[in-house]
Amino acid sequence: AEKPPVKEKFKAEGEETFQQQALPRFTAATTNQKQQLQYLREGRSVVWATGAAGSGKSMIAAYHAACLLKEKKIDKILLVRPVVYVGNSIGMLSGTADEKLSVWFKQTVAHLEKFLGIGFTRYCLDKGIIQYQALEHFRGMSLENCFCILEECQGLTSQEIEMVLTRIGKGGQICLTGDSRQSAKKDNSGLTDFMRMLKRIIDEQPEYLSDEDLDILENDVGIVEYTVEDIQRSGIVKAFCKIYYSE
Repeated sequence: AEKPPVKEKFKAEGEETFQQQALPRFTAATTNQKQQLQYLREGRSVVWATGAAGSGKSMIAAYHAACLLKEKKIDKILLVRPVVYVGNSIGMLSGTADEKLSVWFKQTVAHLEKFLGIGFTRYCLDKGIIQYQALEHFRGMSLENCFCILEECQGLTSQEIEMVLTRIGKGGQICLTGDSRQSAKKDNSGLTDFMRMLKRIIDEQPEYLSDEDLDILENDVGIVEYTVEDIQRSGIVKAFCKIYYSE
């Protein structure tokens, strides 16, 4: 039989080695981190993790994604976020679409590298197992057999949130993270609107929703609201967040 090219042989061996290795030990540090991880492990189709910066929302999502990939329960990981600048922009970035999008996902990729290893993460990016996805290309997609991490969702409008939530297909799971305090959209934040809408629906139980619909919303959607006490990034970040969240 013809031998595979050295590069392909190396990648195949690297993937086999990864499948034989255990993921690094990881323990959720706070009650809210444990709750987010529990909702994800329960297989809830939609898990919202909102609240204070630096509390580990994205790291928990990345860890769960790594576990699903390791256990071959998904075919791919999608990384999605709105491209919203904080203040002034540095201008247009050069390069391919993936190269432009990669700038926005450096921290999430760093989390995945921690759990999957640098080599295997880069292999997955090269093979499209881990994909950067522009939000504007989401329309018409169906999230099947994949795990989607949608970060900075406070930067989405209500219409964009609706579009994302109606993409979930068989075997698809999505974790949305964000902090409404850091929204550049002020009163037009899809995150804030969704939370208000869901609370109203739970309180009022409108007639247009059947008992089955309400059961699905209760059992297939998980919401975790982080506070400044959950912040793990550093003591100085916790102190600053306490100042800005209180003023």
